Amino acid sequence: MLTQACGHPAHAATSRVCPHLVAVPENRDVAYARLLTGRGMEFDLICRDCDEAERPAALVEVCEGCVDRLIDAEEMLGWRGQPEILERPEPLDVTVSRWTPPPSLGEVIDLAPVHDAGRSRWLALCADGKIAELDPDAGRVTVLATVEPPAEPDHKPWSDHPLRHRLHASACGRFAAVVNDYGRYGKVVDLARGVVTLHLDGGDYYASTVPFSLAFAVAGDRPVVVHRTRWNRLDVSDPATGEPLTAREHDETPENERPPHHLDYFHGRLLCSPAGRTLADDGWIWSPVGTLAVWSLGAWLDGNVWESEDGPSRHVLCHRDYYWDGPMCFVDDDLLAVGGIGDDEDAMLDGVRLFDTASGAEVTTFTGPADAFFSDGRRLYSAHSDGLHVWDPFTGHRTGTVPGFVPTCLHRGTGELAAITDNTLHRWRVDRSV
Repeated sequence: MLTQACGHPAHAATSRVCPHLVAVPENRDVAYARLLTGRGMEFDLICRDCDEAERPAALVEVCEGCVDRLIDAEEMLGWRGQPEILERPEPLDVTVSRWTPPPSLGEVIDLAPVHDAGRSRWLALCADGKIAELDPDAGRVTVLATVEPPAEPDHKPWSDHPLRHRLHASACGRFAAVVNDYGRYGKVVDLARGVVTLHLDGGDYYASTVPFSLAFAVAGDRPVVVHRTRWNRLDVSDPATGEPLTAREHDETPENERPPHHLDYFHGRLLCSPAGRTLADDGWIWSPVGTLAVWSLGAWLDGNVWESEDGPSRHVLCHRDYYWDGPMCFVDDDLLAVGGIGDDEDAMLDGVRLFDTASGAEVTTFTGPADAFFSDGRRLYSAHSDGLHVWDPFTGHRTGTVPGFVPTCLHRGTGELAAITDNTLHRWRVDRSV
């Protein structure tokens, strides 16, 4: 066993350090950057001065304990260099089909899949409030309802997130929701009757910081809608009637004391797992810190009405300073892919962290995927600005790309990824043989 440059007789750590980080006293604050070596996610550590210097720093080996202590330091300056992207090319048909609805439909501003059919059915939200069903294989458009998008004239945008109208669809296609992402209002519509069944209000407390919290799910054999009713409260309702299914009230508590089950958490984007067992919530807490949580929908509806606040199935997967509303998708009912490797918005590396939602444990991490995520249970898809990238989520290999195709949603029934651009529907079908 050799004595390392830090003076400790020990095995050398995988990471090397610049000379200024050798034997840093424990009572001294230190800032460092992670310098990627190009071998997987391996990195070396350099101080602020070496990070800003024009010449590369000389690096020395130190023991694992010294590296671990540096990594635990408060201030990470960021990632430098490029990680290794694992490649395993597989045959891939990159044909993207295109279909343009008739001009009478008007401008389409959002798209949502209808999953229950074996055919390619989509709901489209138009700028004038029409909600139409698109059947591209039959060349058919059917206007189902017209809903005036919720108005918020006093809305003040936060950061780079202007208010935008978003369309959600139930798997069966009977219900839709039109909500204001980064706003407080929304509406649930019964498309079979063409009527609004539920007026949504998520509250005005920092609503501009998050997409409107809403997800359709299936409980037993009926659709339900999960939605924000306050900044720190979610409820489940029957979309056919608007009836609340998770009614609960806080107990009376003395003044200046928090009631039981109080959740100091701003609910954000919601996702429901493919079979409807698990909900994922990408919200935040002060100061602000992005905080991603999961819990069981069944436990919430069938037993504990406080499950979304502090129930036994609720797990917090990760915290990231100033970072939320990033890429995420369910790979299957028990695995959630979360975008961004790191603990701070200013020190985030493009990549995936894969979590077991039942235990909350992190299963694996790999670099490369960025922007929007989708998965069919076998492959992970990331919609980059240059096109679609295909990944093996279990090994971290990139297996192919579809240049120029940037989808916004996945149809689980047909295995299609799609986007509507300039009023043209673009579709690419996942290779089911993989």
